[in-house]
Amino acid sequence: MAKAKLPIAKASVEPVEVDNAERMRYRAEDALRDIERAEAHRKDKALMKSVKTLAKEKVKCLSKI
Repeated sequence: MAKAKLPIAKASVEPVEVDNAERMRYRAEDALRDIERAEAHRKDKALMKSVKTLAKEKVKCLSKI
């Protein structure tokens, strides 16, 4: 027995206009979060050791291309 399809109403949501200043603020906040995370990673000695090991593996792999 086939399943009956339920009618789905289309959304009537209007697009929201975002001005350039608001867009730039959002991008700046996002970039700041990235920088804060990067700084936290840099301070984690064990993580950085693993990152360097992984980076060496990738370089070795890419050097074969």
